[in-house]
Amino acid sequence: MSDVPLPAPALKGVVLLCTDLMLTSAVGGAASAAGIQFRSVPDVLQAVESAKTFDGVLLLIDLAARGFFVSDLQHHFSEELLTQAVAYGPHVHEQLLQDARDAGIGTVLSRGQFNTRFPQLIRQFVSS
Repeated sequence: MSDVPLPAPALKGVVLLCTDLMLTSAVGGAASAAGIQFRSVPDVLQAVESAKTFDGVLLLIDLAARGFFVSDLQHHFSEELLTQAVAYGPHVHEQLLQDARDAGIGTVLSRGQFNTRFPQLIRQFVSS
């Protein structure tokens, strides 16, 4: 038997940029059920700091949250992180959803689609 320590597993987490308390609770519950760390933050700068605490992060972005422009996300997050991120917003705000796609966000959903799919998205991230 070897005394060489095993490497620590990568710490994965979900960071939700959102101010909707009901949705925050639901996403936090799904993350907990999947056995993964969860952080909910109200602004981009806190999202940046929270994302740094994980080796792998699933960034979930409420496009209706106040205080940032979608185009500014590229200045705060790496291209790789944005490609893996999920953004969601009201389906009637087509330009906002398109702006998120143009900013390099990998998955852009309407709010209704997100509400239906976030548990699955978290489980997929955990198993990746």
